[in-house]
Amino acid sequence: MLVLAGSPLQIDEPMVLYHYTSAAALQGIISSRSLWVSDHRFLNDTTEFLYGWEIVWAALRRREADIDRASPLAWYILDSFHQSNERERAHAFVGSLTSQGDLLSQWRGYNGGRGFSIGFNAQWLQENADAQGFHLVPVLYDADAQRGAADNLAESLVKVLSNQSREQTPHRNSEQAQSCWTEALKVALSFKNNHFAEEQETRLIWIGVSWPPRLKTRIGPAGLVPYTTFHFDKVINSKISHPQNLGVEEIIVGPANRDHQVAAIDALLASNCMRLQIRRSSIPYVAD
Repeated sequence: MLVLAGSPLQIDEPMVLYHYTSAAALQGIISSRSLWVSDHRFLNDTTEFLYGWEIVWAALRRREADIDRASPLAWYILDSFHQSNERERAHAFVGSLTSQGDLLSQWRGYNGGRGFSIGFNAQWLQENADAQGFHLVPVLYDADAQRGAADNLAESLVKVLSNQSREQTPHRNSEQAQSCWTEALKVALSFKNNHFAEEQETRLIWIGVSWPPRLKTRIGPAGLVPYTTFHFDKVINSKISHPQNLGVEEIIVGPANRDHQVAAIDALLASNCMRLQIRRSSIPYVAD
């Protein structure tokens, strides 16, 4: 498969990435050692993907002649993908994380401040992502940075296709061409409008040309939602943090929760043989 884009998370120093969730989901996450990662077509804001894809498509169109010259099949597949309103062949799953573990706008989205924020060691997540074919990608909000990343994708695509088209069999060329749009989709999913910059999101992305091996469905507000699972216990690195905690550094209790929820979280962790920091949100917010 082509691998040429999607800026990986740069972890130069200890970093914690947070996942906001409800009480029920928190219990499931800790007990199953996994996060649910949903089909990108079922994101809360359905315009998110289209925003990023249009930037990527504009960059690809600027290099259309070069891509078509290097691999007519690759351009045909990219163009066909763009023409499909439903993106039927796009099997991409997205999970949301953020570097901001105590953010009012996020708390409001989870039961009016009664949610929880799970802080994961970023390096631990990265190692487990690599082991399961996931990508941990920081979201870009700046328009110039987004255009630059899209142009880099198009340029890399031209170079890779030009080199490989002279060396590979027609079947292998077909596989490489199929993976072109998966790389383009991965980059598109890392772009969001600057109005959401406060979130400082990092996305956990799985993407492929077919459904993932651990495919499941759940019931959402609008009906069935396909999802897959990301396990954070596949790689155990005792050098990062206490291995028994599986990369979880802390849990923040939402500002509208009652004080006894701290004790409840302690009980949840103890029942799963985990001991780590639990703290309340520092935001003075009471649910409406």
